[in-house]
Amino acid sequence: MKRLQDKVAVVTGGGSGIGRAIGLEFAREGAHVVVISNVGQETEDVAQEVRSLGRKGIGIVADVTDAERVKSIADEVNRKFGRTDILVTSAGVMGERSLIFKTSEEGWRRTIEINLNAGFYCIKAFLPKMMEQKSGRVIMISSVSGKLPAGRNADYAASKHGLIGLTKCLAIEMCLLGLPGITANAICPGHTDTPMISAITEHLRPRTGDTAEKFKEERIASTCPQKRLLDPAEIAYMAVYLASDEARGVTGQAMNVDGGLVLF
Repeated sequence: MKRLQDKVAVVTGGGSGIGRAIGLEFAREGAHVVVISNVGQETEDVAQEVRSLGRKGIGIVADVTDAERVKSIADEVNRKFGRTDILVTSAGVMGERSLIFKTSEEGWRRTIEINLNAGFYCIKAFLPKMMEQKSGRVIMISSVSGKLPAGRNADYAASKHGLIGLTKCLAIEMCLLGLPGITANAICPGHTDTPMISAITEHLRPRTGDTAEKFKEERIASTCPQKRLLDPAEIAYMAVYLASDEARGVTGQAMNVDGGLVLF
C-alpha cells in the first residue's frame, strides 16, 4: 500500500519548482492532486503528469491572494472528492531583495500577501472540511529565511517567519480543540534548484560579473555545508512523510531540509 493511497491533496504554487515536485511525489504515493497556480500552462502540465501516474489530477488557475476565489476552490474540491486530506501552501515570490529602507511599500505588501496571507486564506478555506473529518495535514512551505534572515531579504524573511508562527498556532489550536488527527507543520528548504533561485541569480549576478553557473556555484551553493543546491524532490520527500500516517505525532514543527545550513 502506498503511503498516501487515495488521499486528496491540494498544492498551491504547484505549477513549478518545489510545489510541482511535491504534487508529483504525492501522486507517486497514491494521492489524487489538485494543482493550483497562476500560470495556466504549467498548471495543466503538472495535472497531466499526475494523471499519467494513474491518479486524478486537476489543474486550477487562480490567484491565491483572492480569499473568495480560494474559498470557491475549496468548495469545488470538496464537492468533487467529498474530502480534503492534505493542504500544501507552496505559492511564493522572492521579494524585492533590497535593503529595508529601499524596499517599497508596494513590494513589501505584495511579498507578505503572496507568501503569508495566501497561506492564511487557504487554511481558512480548507480547514473546516478537515475539522469535520477530524483528520488532515497542513504543510506550509516556509524557508531557512524563516529562521536565519539575511540582509536585503527583509520582506521575504518576515513572510517566512510569519508562516512558521502561523503553523505553530494552528497546530496548538487543533490540539486544544481535541482534533489530534489534524497536524500542521512547515518545511524550511535551503538553497534549492528552482526557478526562484534562477531569478535570484539573475537579479544579483550583474553586481558580480559572474556567469549564472558560477554565481550559483560560488555564491549560493558554497554557503551550504554540503556545497550543493538541493533537488526539489528532496523537499517533496519530507512533504510525503509529513502527509503520511507515519507522521501523525509530528505537529507544530518547522522541518529544515537544507544540507546543514541551519542547525536549529
